[in-house]
Amino acid sequence: MKDKLRKKFSKLRGKKYAELTESQISIIVSFLFKIIKRHKIKTIGAYQPINFELNMNPVLQILKKKYTIALPVVLKKNKMEFKVWNEHEPLYVNKFGILEPSLKNKKIIPQLFLTPLLAFDSNFNRLGYGRGYYDRYLSKNKKFLTFGVAFSFQQTKAIPVNKDDVPLKGIITEQGSIIKE
Repeated sequence: MKDKLRKKFSKLRGKKYAELTESQISIIVSFLFKIIKRHKIKTIGAYQPINFELNMNPVLQILKKKYTIALPVVLKKNKMEFKVWNEHEPLYVNKFGILEPSLKNKKIIPQLFLTPLLAFDSNFNRLGYGRGYYDRYLSKNKKFLTFGVAFSFQQTKAIPVNKDDVPLKGIITEQGSIIKE
């Protein structure tokens, strides 16, 4: 079932992809500033987009003026960690074709995570690519403040879950956000 959903939403995202408009960027930044203020956030874990993921780079350009931004780095044995992103240093292409900071950059654990996804449901379940990097990382602390980032059309009725799946605290889309109460 998950593989079928992955194919469906990969194809859909490729067809409907669009860059964020200035007003959509403002909506997302406004929401994030509220979350950042409420939770006293200083470090944000984000991602570099691939395969028509919602491109948060315009939002990150605004946030990085006040906050530390970290990006995931893929390690051996299907592990991941976050490294500080310094925009003046090059990003490197990993084995999956994803841009990531140097392994030499400072390792940090972000207070807020902005995670990419293929699909989400109203129960804040996230469908990823199936390798489990984010779920393994986020399962270390279920209290991590984790928001999925997606286009609104990526919502589906239900995503099958298993014991290793980590639900999100909210969803951020180009139309606004939904928070788990």
